[in-house]
Amino acid sequence: MNARTNTREKILNTAAFLFQKNGYHATGLNEIIKESGTPKGSLYYHFPNGKEELVAATIKLMGDKIQHQIKEELAKNSDPVLAFKEFILDLAQNFNEKDQENCFSIGLLALETVPINESLRKTCIEVYDLWTDAYYQKLVSSGFSSEKARELSLILQLIIEGAITISLIRNDTTMLVAAAEKIPVLLENK
Repeated sequence: MNARTNTREKILNTAAFLFQKNGYHATGLNEIIKESGTPKGSLYYHFPNGKEELVAATIKLMGDKIQHQIKEELAKNSDPVLAFKEFILDLAQNFNEKDQENCFSIGLLALETVPINESLRKTCIEVYDLWTDAYYQKLVSSGFSSEKARELSLILQLIIEGAITISLIRNDTTMLVAAAEKIPVLLENK
């Protein structure tokens, strides 16, 4: 990885943490520069269109990382019920450990930015579609019909994102654990 890529990724990872911690509106570019330890010029070099370009790149980077994590976690078990259940319980465990990267919620950024920026709304949709497709692929490879997998992947997306959001709000994992426990009921019939 060259220095430019490393600086860009450092800015994006810092921005992801601060957007998650403080929200979009409460996170300033100067705070991102300070926390990342990068020169101001680097931020404007990599994101010449400012904060909206930075948040879009942050959403895409974190979306890609999370999609990779989803695929990796679901591949650990051939049984889709166990794979999804363990995936959600791993999310809960990471939440308990305050693993900042794994607790990133695009939903929180989406709620803040969608009403004010159409481009960011589309970026959020793209990321959610990537994750839904990862769920879909796991279900199809596990023997679910395409139609059933499409329906279930959307429901899984809703359940998981809802559980993450409520867990973040409540600062506990009760909803994630509850979601994991309902996976057998949801996926019992192919």
